[in-house]
Amino acid sequence: MIALGFVAAAVAGTAARWQLGRLPQPTGTLLANLTGSFLVGLLAGAGSDSRTLLGIAGIGAFTTFSTVMVELLDLWAISRRQAANYLVVTLVGGIGLAWLGLILS
Repeated sequence: MIALGFVAAAVAGTAARWQLGRLPQPTGTLLANLTGSFLVGLLAGAGSDSRTLLGIAGIGAFTTFSTVMVELLDLWAISRRQAANYLVVTLVGGIGLAWLGLILS
């Protein structure tokens, strides 16, 4: 039963990420990663099975580090300032939203 829950959470996370991926780059990735950071913070107060199931399968499938790297390289080729802004918003926003989720949990 846990395996089915894991698969269901991964499918849901993947489907949600795919929808955000239809937005212009890097908007979809930024929204996915900031939302995922907040959700991870919220999960911090949950039991370990819930954290594993939802955090790894659902949020892990929803967020993406590799896409951030590709988008940073693409932005760097266009504008170093845009790339730097994207990196700062991703890191500071992600940490801030994870902290907010933790506080709210």
